[in-house]
Amino acid sequence: MDAFLSQPTSHGYAPQADRVPAIQLKNEIKARAATTDESSSSILHSALRTYPLSVAGQLPRSDALTLTVRRQCTAETVDANGHLPEKLRK
Repeated sequence: MDAFLSQPTSHGYAPQADRVPAIQLKNEIKARAATTDESSSSILHSALRTYPLSVAGQLPRSDALTLTVRRQCTAETVDANGHLPEKLRK
């Protein structure tokens, strides 16, 4: 099998240690959104309560964080017979 390996390029970015808390917060928000039934505002409020203010400038806008939560939430699907889940039935 032939493989093409390229040499490292000089193009790159310096490490940004101040971005680590923002990345950790986004990962925490994504994990919570995927595993709980909480509303997006509830997830964001509880996550941002403990976030250090000294690095708050590294966070995306609140509407972008809300979209991040909504993308991770699982949509309710129908079962094998095409019926809604029990919790959505009246």
